Amino acid sequence: MKKNKLYIYILSSILITSCGGGGGGGMSDNTYGDTGGSTTPVNSAPVITNTSTSISVAENQTSAFTITATDADNDSLTYTISGTDASLFSVSSSGVVTFNTAPDFENPSDSDTNNVYQLSAMVTDTSSANDTESFSVTVINDTSDDVTSTSYDGTVVQSGYVQSADVCIPVNNTCTGATYSTTTAADGTFSITLPSNISGSLIAENGFDPVTNDQANLNYSLGEPVKDQNIIISPLTTSLDIFSGLNYSSLKTALNIPSTHMLRFDDPFSNLSNAASSDIAAKYVQVSIIFETMEQLDTYTGGNDSAEYKFLSALSSRTGTETSLGDTTFIRDMLQNWNFSSFTLTNEMLENLSASLSSFLQVVTADTSNAHSYFASVAENNLTPVLKNITTGSADATTLNSIIFDTLTWVNSSATAYTGTFANPESALRTTSYEVGNSGSAYYTVDGINADSTPLIIYARVGDTIVFEPSSSSVFSGHPFELSSSANDTSGTNNIGANEGWDQSSHTLTVTSSTPTTIYPHCGVHSGMYTNGSIQIVDTFNQNLIDITSASGAIEVKGTVSVGPYKGASGYTRTVYLRTADAGSDQHAHQFNEYPGLTFYMPADQGYHGASMDTASITNFKTKSHYASSGNSNTGSGGGSGGTGY
Repeated sequence: MKKNKLYIYILSSILITSCGGGGGGGMSDNTYGDTGGSTTPVNSAPVITNTSTSISVAENQTSAFTITATDADNDSLTYTISGTDASLFSVSSSGVVTFNTAPDFENPSDSDTNNVYQLSAMVTDTSSANDTESFSVTVINDTSDDVTSTSYDGTVVQSGYVQSADVCIPVNNTCTGATYSTTTAADGTFSITLPSNISGSLIAENGFDPVTNDQANLNYSLGEPVKDQNIIISPLTTSLDIFSGLNYSSLKTALNIPSTHMLRFDDPFSNLSNAASSDIAAKYVQVSIIFETMEQLDTYTGGNDSAEYKFLSALSSRTGTETSLGDTTFIRDMLQNWNFSSFTLTNEMLENLSASLSSFLQVVTADTSNAHSYFASVAENNLTPVLKNITTGSADATTLNSIIFDTLTWVNSSATAYTGTFANPESALRTTSYEVGNSGSAYYTVDGINADSTPLIIYARVGDTIVFEPSSSSVFSGHPFELSSSANDTSGTNNIGANEGWDQSSHTLTVTSSTPTTIYPHCGVHSGMYTNGSIQIVDTFNQNLIDITSASGAIEVKGTVSVGPYKGASGYTRTVYLRTADAGSDQHAHQFNEYPGLTFYMPADQGYHGASMDTASITNFKTKSHYASSGNSNTGSGGGSGGTGY
């Protein structure tokens, strides 16, 4: 078609020239076509010349593509865009198309959210002639900014593992409405999957103990979770979020938890067959019991006025080296400074509250039989109501005495679903050891006292345990140590045995109601080695029959304080005296549940009541008629017991 037009045009030109007449005639104004006396140029439409209409661009940048076009007339060109996703783009006067907002591959904004953006480009010349073309812009992923999924993995513990607890990055301090949340399994474990660029503190709410099915009612937190190892949410991690006066190191020091135990990462209940791990777990249980019990005794407004904050404040203010949470001095001081709002704390309330709570905490253990879960259950369901009754003056005296002086029996009767055996961390309080030596076949010595010539009497009550320990392996091998109901019974005719509480292999006497009231130690081979001594089983102790004049300085007593402001304190109570002469002017009297009939005195503010460890440097009190004087083994025949007394 275009060639035909050119032929006609050339032919017309020849004809016009030949008709012009004369040579050298000029061209007229109607050169481009006869239009009845005027001419109209023929316009050429612009053409889009992009070699590809499918464009690929990387995310996170605004550049898209450039519309390229030509125009035969060299007219000025105008570029416009339209179509499905055109509103997301802009085009410049030179045809450069850009995203209004840099696209995000992970969050596409095109109409069908498939990262392929559809639009139509138009180029128009000055005569409105135009050309259009459809384009697609595919956004491709920039792997450098890929958001990968990570997780918080860990365990929620209280007095054991907590099942069905809500764990989350909180919204307004709760898991309700939280984007990132989960629930714990039966072993307290959880995993929250979330983008790697998301992090935050965690809280754990509600749940229950899968061993006892008791509701946990917890609200614990962990302010510094990490994603590269398992984490722990517990009452101890919560402590550091509640109270700024403690950090991980000082909290462990205050609770006597080894520095190697990581509060955020180490599961305290994972290795309960190990004694050290069991001890750590018991401390977790004690803290949770204090939190839960004290929460029920009063009303609180939150913040600094919360049971948790007040307990932690008391813990951080504690002085001295004692770390046991069952220490009655600590519990008593904590209660005195609690500032209860629901009742006025009287001396009687203080005595019974501190005695009951500290006595209970003193026997708490954690082991593979899940004893810890049952201690927590008894604390919530049985102990707390008794403590409330103390504040109203309606507590039953018999129940109080059981909790304070026979705690494990009371716990056993309350934990009816428990099928195991509660270990007794206070068993040593009723156990007294005596070292037995010998001077050939002439006589035994008991704690350095000649048992042949000296009227040495050991007093004991039903429930006491007496252990005779040989000073060397040859003592009992050459001189078998036996007990009889008759004196100097070398023949062994009246020897007592297991039915009366005597274990010959371990040389241990456990006093029961079947034990004779008078027992005579003797050598099974040689006569006269324990002539003047005996063991007397009594109901109470007569202070006049116990030789206290040979002990030097203060003594250490194992037992539970039964009278006075520190009632309920169990363990080793130090710097006590059997009489007041040298104890100082400012002192208070003690009676011990294990030593009825004896009165001890303790200088004010000295030592601890219910400390967990004994001290070898202080003389241990024993209910016997003679003490060896300091530095005198008293092994000579006929030797008495001297000493300077108190």
